[in-house]
Amino acid sequence: MASLFSRETMMKLKSFIGSTKTYVILLVLAIALLLYTVSVGYKQVNRLHKTGDLVSHTLEVQHTIVELSSKFLEVEAIQLRKLFGAEESNLSVIVVTEMGQSLDRLNTLTTDNDAQQERVKALQLLRDKIKVEIDTTAIDDDTKAPDSIQVKDSIVINYNGLRYKRHQRISKIVAESQIIKDRMLAEENYLMVSRKEEYTSQSFLTPMSSLLVALTALGIFLIGFISIYKQKGEIQEVNSQVFIQNKKLQETEEFLKGVYKSSNNVISHFEPILDAHKNIVDFQFRYTSNAIEKVTGSEQDDIIGSSLLEMYPMVLENGLFALMKECYVSGDIQEHESVYTFEGEKKYIFNTIVKSANGITNTAWDTTKVKEAEKNLQKLNDNLSLQNTIFKEAENVAGVGSFIWYLDDGTATVSDNFYRILGVEPNSFEVTFNSYKEFVYPDDVAIFESLSTNDIEKGASTVFAYRVQTIEKGVKHLDLKGKYVEIDNRPVSVGIVQDITARVEKDRALIDSYEKLKHSNEELESFNRVASHDLQEPLRKIQMFISRIEDEGEKSMPASIQNYFGKIKSGTFRMRELIQNLLSYSRIDKINSEFERISLNETVLKIEDELSQLIKETNTSISYKNLPIIQGIPFKIEQLCTNLISNSIKYGKSDVAPKIIISSKKVRNSEIRENFSKNSEYYYKISFIDNGIGFEPEFASNIFEVFQRLHSKNEYSGTGIGLSICKKIVEKHYGYIHAIGKKGEGSTFVIYLPVN
Repeated sequence: MASLFSRETMMKLKSFIGSTKTYVILLVLAIALLLYTVSVGYKQVNRLHKTGDLVSHTLEVQHTIVELSSKFLEVEAIQLRKLFGAEESNLSVIVVTEMGQSLDRLNTLTTDNDAQQERVKALQLLRDKIKVEIDTTAIDDDTKAPDSIQVKDSIVINYNGLRYKRHQRISKIVAESQIIKDRMLAEENYLMVSRKEEYTSQSFLTPMSSLLVALTALGIFLIGFISIYKQKGEIQEVNSQVFIQNKKLQETEEFLKGVYKSSNNVISHFEPILDAHKNIVDFQFRYTSNAIEKVTGSEQDDIIGSSLLEMYPMVLENGLFALMKECYVSGDIQEHESVYTFEGEKKYIFNTIVKSANGITNTAWDTTKVKEAEKNLQKLNDNLSLQNTIFKEAENVAGVGSFIWYLDDGTATVSDNFYRILGVEPNSFEVTFNSYKEFVYPDDVAIFESLSTNDIEKGASTVFAYRVQTIEKGVKHLDLKGKYVEIDNRPVSVGIVQDITARVEKDRALIDSYEKLKHSNEELESFNRVASHDLQEPLRKIQMFISRIEDEGEKSMPASIQNYFGKIKSGTFRMRELIQNLLSYSRIDKINSEFERISLNETVLKIEDELSQLIKETNTSISYKNLPIIQGIPFKIEQLCTNLISNSIKYGKSDVAPKIIISSKKVRNSEIRENFSKNSEYYYKISFIDNGIGFEPEFASNIFEVFQRLHSKNEYSGTGIGLSICKKIVEKHYGYIHAIGKKGEGSTFVIYLPVN
């Protein structure tokens, strides 16, 4: 019975399986299942596309935010250059217009985000404020004096001026825009992370859907081979679509990777590490963008999967770790900025922390360059302030004042010391042509009024000096130096004025001294004439009559009378020699002969020939070699060398033959220790060394003075003028001479003559 039942059941099952109706039902069910799985896969791919579009949309919003932020900063930079006087164009208006276009685009992009829409409205208000400030700048620039001027090499800023205050307001508006920018970027970074997670999830489900479609297709193929075979073309088309979708998915994934690589911000995702009591003890890097390599120097692959505190333990001390825990627990966005040291380099890092999925996402921004720019700007402001203070003090010390005089309407801006020069308190009255003219000395009004005739062809003020009347100090002499410029298309004279009263008085005193000196020189000229003619004429007659008396009655004279006549003759000879030396000394400064090339070797050789008799009688030896060729007056250089050589022979030791060594070398002026005016880079150092009687070192400077003798005329002949003449000749040649000696050990006369 059971066997019969089983057989009948099997027959019915075979009949059911072999029935066409069964295959039709199975085919319908298979098609329905296939359509369902395909639709699921299609929806999954669409979700993946939407997720990729959202990521692209977020990137476009971020780009627009950064672009808008740069417009705010560009307006601030233009206004700063305008404050320094380096920007005169209407570039700010163009930038504000571009800022409005960026705001419109950002408003369109954030229509799906109410929070971002509110921030866009705030940025629009800030943009309107900047536009008002710039429009006001255009009006004020036509009516107000600039708040910064350039005097010589310095820039002076009026910190109470409209431009400076307006620049401060614009800087404040820009700072507010940067805060809003950071908030918006943080919001978009949060959306970026969440959308990437969704994209990752979708990218995982899509291949699963594709696998399900493939399995379903395989089942249908096994169940209804014939029906599926007939629909082979349709299946291939479906598979082709699935392949295309998978390829698009891979391209989207590569695109997102490229986006993260191109971002300068470090985007990192962390998951908390909990202890047994569910307390957060650390965070693990689940993901970080490759920008972290540039900021920290660590490899991206080494960081992902590692512990935060192991990699960067400094976050415990600077408070970042505590804020990350707070963000994970409360879900509130946290911001943090601190200084980090990576590979020995200090960097400022600004962090924005948001909670996402099962962890937190941190966007780190390297603000080192921003901080450095802020420090440089602060330093620049401090330097400008210091320079302004120094300039004011310098004006006060130097007795000068500065001015900016508008030639079209006569208005002016002058420094505080300008007022003080006039004998009034700073800013005690408004300076104009008419108000200032009241201070000008009546006889000099016409000179002052010529200032208004300055034009660009002249290039500088034609007014140089005039007088003013002050209440306390009477009449003052002023010296004005101005230059024509154009400021905002207005003709302007810019320059300085100096109180030269003391200088004028000194000039008058110098003129009086010059007249006295001129009279004194005339008297000296008269003395020279007397010395050269009137004094020498009686001496010649005395010598002539002494000579006749000696010729006629010398033998009949007593010995005592002959001795007296000898002394008279000697005194007359010394008197004549003294007069001639004085004339030679007084005439050195009047010599205006042209300098020539002189060979010192040839000069000394000529002197040896002239003094040959004296050299032979005293058995003197003179040694020299490779003396230089110098520039000078030939006969004066010859006189100089003759005097020095004769002096060495004259003051030789009685029992030792005179020995004179002449040497030279080229030296740099920095190597010369002697103190004199060194106008040449190189000098010839020429030394005359002898083995004579020498002198005490304390007399080294006295021997060059007129009539200074270290020995009596009975011991050594001479007038005491020879070395004075040497000094005059060396000074005439822009050089210097000094003596070195020690009693009983000889003397050395050192001469420095310029190479050029």
